[in-house]
Amino acid sequence: ITAVRSARIVALLAWLICLPVWATPGATAAQEDGPMRVELGLMVDQIIGIDQKSENFSAAARLWLRYQDPRLAYEPGPSDPPFRMLQIGSFLNLVEEKKAAWPPFIYTNLQGRMDFNIQMVRLYPHGQVSYEEVFTAAFQAPDFDFRRFPFDRQVFQIHVRPMLPSSIFRLEAMEDASGLGDELGEEEWILENPRVRVTKETTHDGFEVSEFTLEFDGTRHLTYYILRIFIPMLIILTVSWATFQLKDYVKRVDMGITVLLLLIAFNFTLSTDLPRLGYITAMDAFMGGAFAITGMVALINVWFRRLQSTGREEWVKRMDGWVIM
Repeated sequence: ITAVRSARIVALLAWLICLPVWATPGATAAQEDGPMRVELGLMVDQIIGIDQKSENFSAAARLWLRYQDPRLAYEPGPSDPPFRMLQIGSFLNLVEEKKAAWPPFIYTNLQGRMDFNIQMVRLYPHGQVSYEEVFTAAFQAPDFDFRRFPFDRQVFQIHVRPMLPSSIFRLEAMEDASGLGDELGEEEWILENPRVRVTKETTHDGFEVSEFTLEFDGTRHLTYYILRIFIPMLIILTVSWATFQLKDYVKRVDMGITVLLLLIAFNFTLSTDLPRLGYITAMDAFMGGAFAITGMVALINVWFRRLQSTGREEWVKRMDGWVIM
């Protein structure tokens, strides 16, 4: 009997301890009136940088949350402004005092810390809450696919997820409040086609939560790659092939080695931009073809020089004419 009473006392104490956690204002509202509707908007004002090697991007952005809780309603005075402006800390104290609701949320693909410029709340007399934050942060982009580099199209995403189940807070996209700013400040990429979706995800502990995703596409400005890589590479290949016009086979070999060294330098320059991939990109295929052509030209010239040194110069001249043709 003593053991049974002890177990009941322990269970009662555990229930009393957990009661403040489970009996949150949001949970109470969800049980009585269903999930609270929370509107969310996310605007990317500037892309600070895109790190392909680390597969992330940094952005300066603004986020808005809007919902209504009658428990936060107040009676304004005759000379009061149409709403109250509160710092986020003061607002959360008010939420706790009024036993009202606040939808805590996280950025699920955030990397590192966030730097906040603004975290303000506008509270209206009828209980509407309009939260705005302005921040700078880096976000993961694990779905980068470089197979068609530099002709690739990449997808950039920012994920926002409430920390409470969708049975308490139901996330919705705020109309015309999400997208990309007019001056993103990114010179290498063309960023376009922003789109928003709200999905339902299951957490590791089995709860279903809403997840807001801002997604946009990025393609590269090809002028840089055409002027700085493809055209110089074609010129190098042309110079390599032009060595067949020389009669001095020693100079041919020297020029072939020089061209190979130039290609190696190009290869090292390009390899610093991308992570160590387990697949071949379009640029790798182009560089591999250039190496193959240049290496073949160098080997042919070495072979011709060897034949010349063994007294088969007439046969070498005949072969040289076939190669030039």
